[in-house]
Amino acid sequence: MKKSLAVLLAALLMAGIVSGAFAGGQAASGGAAAGGSASAGGSGTPAAGGTLLIGEYILDSQLAARNPFFPNNTHMGTMNLIYERLMYFNPISGELEPEIATGYEWSDNYMTLTFTIRDNDTWHDGRPVSAEDAAFTYNVLKQYPVTDRFSLWKKLSSVTAQGNKVIFKLSQSFTSLPFYTNDIVIVPKHIWESIPNIAEFLNPNPVGSGPFTWGTYNTGTDIQLKANKNYWRGAPKVDNFIIRMYNNAPNLTLGLLRQDVHATMGTIAMANLPEFLSRPNAKMQKYAGFSNYQVILNLENELLADVNVRKAMTLAINTNDLITRGEYNGVFPTSSGWLPAIFGELLSANARKDHVYDPAGAMKILEAAGYTRGSDGIYQKNGKRLSFTYHNQSGAPAQQMEAGMIQQWLLNIGIEIIPRLATGPELTQLAQTGRFNLLQMGIGFPGDPYAALNTSFHSSMTAPAGQAALGTNYFRYRNPKVDALLDEVSGVVDTGKQRELYGQIQDILIDQVPFLPMYNVGGHVPYYDGGRYAGWVEDAPIFCSRGIIQVYEIK
Repeated sequence: MKKSLAVLLAALLMAGIVSGAFAGGQAASGGAAAGGSASAGGSGTPAAGGTLLIGEYILDSQLAARNPFFPNNTHMGTMNLIYERLMYFNPISGELEPEIATGYEWSDNYMTLTFTIRDNDTWHDGRPVSAEDAAFTYNVLKQYPVTDRFSLWKKLSSVTAQGNKVIFKLSQSFTSLPFYTNDIVIVPKHIWESIPNIAEFLNPNPVGSGPFTWGTYNTGTDIQLKANKNYWRGAPKVDNFIIRMYNNAPNLTLGLLRQDVHATMGTIAMANLPEFLSRPNAKMQKYAGFSNYQVILNLENELLADVNVRKAMTLAINTNDLITRGEYNGVFPTSSGWLPAIFGELLSANARKDHVYDPAGAMKILEAAGYTRGSDGIYQKNGKRLSFTYHNQSGAPAQQMEAGMIQQWLLNIGIEIIPRLATGPELTQLAQTGRFNLLQMGIGFPGDPYAALNTSFHSSMTAPAGQAALGTNYFRYRNPKVDALLDEVSGVVDTGKQRELYGQIQDILIDQVPFLPMYNVGGHVPYYDGGRYAGWVEDAPIFCSRGIIQVYEIK
């Protein structure tokens, strides 16, 4: 097999890991064993069958559609238990692991990528999973460009099936492609090819190949899944999986503390974390990963287009307080250059520096740029006050607390904030369409440095305000130099050249400040290991396919 970017990235991860949380490893093929390392904390005799009962903050609107081609409009935590990808990126090991594909191979010129589909995988209706299904899925992205949220077809020329192989032909070099497969689940061609308009399909009864099958949805109450007894890794150790729905994080946390539910998919009111961890058998799986929380700045706003305003804002934010007071150290630092520290040596020297908190320096920047403080304490220039709406998530106490902290810090340097609350789906819609000034939310990205930077900062990944961004460039950031650097690095294999180009991109972002950094999140997943359930894994996220099938109910 040809050496891929996965192997090269793994070597870099080995060289520069934060707090020992990750280890690099070869990622191209073969991969993890069917089982995972079980937690040693819980023990007991497994019950025959049984039911796994968890809770999560899920709104009914997130289940009105179950179309995985539109992950922003459905609850992908549930869909990821039903569907699989070609490869899965394990953020704890830093490896691409096999799911529908057993591995992949590059051609000598890195213009053809071939995946081999396993021969013992079946859809929930009993039909075999094939290379045709995978090719069909990726061609849906071409047929319906609105589903191609990473603009993959700008670099693909064809995706075809030949026997048990899926062959990706590239129109330009794109060595990061394997990492994008983690974010696209495969659907059965024999079901979806008859759908008249996939962009409008609600997918009421999802059929996948994952460890659990769709069962019953009790509107606003719970989601009931069934074990896939024919799952290629082996049947889950429980027969039933119930996800109890809560309409906000405090109610979910109360249910967790009462042990009405025995885990969540990552939601907990962080102020209650010490109380939760004081309970017998209570644990939290914590890992860095591929989601940055930040205040998104809409650069189409006339005042936010002034880099001096943005630089002043970033100096006003005390990220250490956000991590310690807001998140109880359940998250990790991030960088003004966007790439989190898990990318090790790929971080520029400037990105490795601690974030500076300097309110006095912030006001000096504004005054040097010609802003004067009015009688109301708010800076203004040419009759325009630095006053902005600030959207953040309702039903999430930690997010609301942190928004209050940030809003006060900005007010302290003479910037007026008008708070606005919105649900998670509403925030996403506002971010996509650019109908905001400042917006606090997380942005996830594939586990690859090019993918992380390209999806959020390439000009092709945004759109004018009022139109939906194609990627996650919600900042409306446009820079021809960054575009050129991203286009160049997408085909680079040499690690030294990669470091140079990624460093240049990060340094530009640090200088231009298109967002206000908060912190990085992979997961902080609360669960009880013992009492009623045991078998939780430690070497992968709890709710990944190979991990969740190990959990069993204790007699």
